[in-house]
Amino acid sequence: MKTFLLPAFVLLCLAPQGALAQLPASPSSDGAGIVSEPVCFVLINQAPYKVYGNFGTDYYTDAEGRKARHRSNFRLEEAGAKDPEKGFPLDQAEFCSYGPFYEGGKLDLVLRTLVPIFSCKTKLDQGPIIITGVRKPEGGTDTTAACFE
Repeated sequence: MKTFLLPAFVLLCLAPQGALAQLPASPSSDGAGIVSEPVCFVLINQAPYKVYGNFGTDYYTDAEGRKARHRSNFRLEEAGAKDPEKGFPLDQAEFCSYGPFYEGGKLDLVLRTLVPIFSCKTKLDQGPIIITGVRKPEGGTDTTAACFE
């Protein structure tokens, strides 16, 4: 149940489900990359194990003149996992952001264990972001995401 709380909170608090907003043509970190309607997107885990990570916005200057950015952590269960009581998928979640976005309307995506293992900046308006991974025979995993340019 805890795995559903963070994505559900983000989803319910920031935007109605399924709402999509158009990204500005060329957002920047000076405030122009912040949109009035949230941009929502889906993240899907197709790896046979749990994945952890976070999304981050571009930096902005807060009211006190400090550099800051927004970050949202996530945890997705292994591919095909469903809530045993309600049946909803635990291997995917919808996220929404107002920005500020990186150049081209992108957010920073980081997959991690205790340390970052993969990162990219990805557009959000190209469809679901798919995480894939395999367990290596010698131990460990190889985990990546299909990021959009």
